[in-house]
Amino acid sequence: MNLKSLSRVIGLTALSGVVFISACKKKETEEPQSFTELETAVINDFVDVVANPLYAKFESLAAELKVAVQNLANDPTEANLAKAKDAWKAVRVIWEQSEGFLIGPVDYLNYDPYMDTWPTDHNAMNDLLSGTTPLTVDFLAGLDDPENASELTLRGFHPLEYLLWGLGGNRTAASYTSREKEYMIALAADVHNNVAALKSSWLPGTINYSDIIKNPGATNEDYRSKRESIEAIANALIDICSEVGEGKMVDPFDPAPDSTISESPYSHNSIADFKNNIIGARNVYTCSFDGKTGKSLSDLVKANNAALDVEIRQKFDAAIGTFDGFTVTFEEAVYNQRNQVQTVLDALGSLQSTIGDKLVPYIRQYVKD
Repeated sequence: MNLKSLSRVIGLTALSGVVFISACKKKETEEPQSFTELETAVINDFVDVVANPLYAKFESLAAELKVAVQNLANDPTEANLAKAKDAWKAVRVIWEQSEGFLIGPVDYLNYDPYMDTWPTDHNAMNDLLSGTTPLTVDFLAGLDDPENASELTLRGFHPLEYLLWGLGGNRTAASYTSREKEYMIALAADVHNNVAALKSSWLPGTINYSDIIKNPGATNEDYRSKRESIEAIANALIDICSEVGEGKMVDPFDPAPDSTISESPYSHNSIADFKNNIIGARNVYTCSFDGKTGKSLSDLVKANNAALDVEIRQKFDAAIGTFDGFTVTFEEAVYNQRNQVQTVLDALGSLQSTIGDKLVPYIRQYVKD
C-alpha cells in the first residue's frame, strides 16, 4: 500500500471513529420511553408484529392447502396425498398459534367454530357422503349455526383431516370416491374463505379490528381505555390455557380415557395442536412472530416487576417443554402415558394461575389510562 492510500485509510478510520462516538453519544441522550408510551407500543406492536402478520401467513398457507387438495382430487397419487397432508399440518400450526389471541372477529363472527369444531362424528360424515346433497362451498357456508355442533363438525379442518387420513390413519390415494373428492375440495375452499375473511376483518376497508384495539376511548364500543385493550390481550392467554388444560386435553383423559374425542384423532396431530396453542400464547406475551419482535406484555411487566416477568416466562417455557415428554400420540397417551398427561395439565394450570392471579392484577394496578 502506498503512502497516499495509507493516509486515506487513516483519515477514514479517524472519521468513522468520530461518527461512532457521535452515534453512541446520541443514543445515550435519547429520552427513555415513558410507561404510558410503552402501553401504546404494546398494543400497536401486538397488532403489527403478531396479529396481522400471523393472519397474513395463515391465509397464505390456507391457499396452499386449497391448491394441494385440488391437486390430490385431480391426480390422486400417494405423492399428492402426502403433500396435502403436509399442507394441512402446516396451516394447523398457524391456526393453533392464532388461538393465543381468540379476540375480535374470530370470536364474535364465529370463525373459530366454522373452522375448528370437534370432536367430529365419522358416521355423520359418511352419511353425508353417501347421500345426494351437493357438496359445495355454499352448502358448507350454510352450516353456520354456532349452537349446533353436530352441524358445524361437517365443515372445517377436521372433516378434511378425516378425508386425508381416514379412520385408522391409513387412507390411500386410490381409494377416493368422486363424492369424497368433491367434499375435500369444498372443505379446503371453505377454510380458505374463512381465513381470508378473518384476515381482512383486521384491515382497513372492513371491520378494521386493528384500529379498534389500537384506539381505545370513550367512543370505542369495544375498548374504553388502554387498560381494557391490554387486559383483553392478557385474558386471551388465560382463555387458551383454560381451553387446552381444562377442555381439549381433559375431555379425552378424565374421568375415563376416550381417544375418539381428541382434537385431531385421525392425523394424531393433537399434541402438536396443544403445544402450538401455548407457543402462540407465549408469542403474544413476548410480542414475537416469524423472527420479529416488538414491545410486549413482557416489557410492560418488566418495567415494574422484573421478577414476575421472569416467573411468567419460565412457566411458559416449562409448560411448552412438557409436551416433549410424550413418546406416543396423545390418543395413546390418554391410556398409556397418563402420568405425562397429568404433568402437562399441572404445568398449564400453574401458568394459567400465574397469568390470572398476577399478570392481570399487575395490569389493573399499573395501567391507569
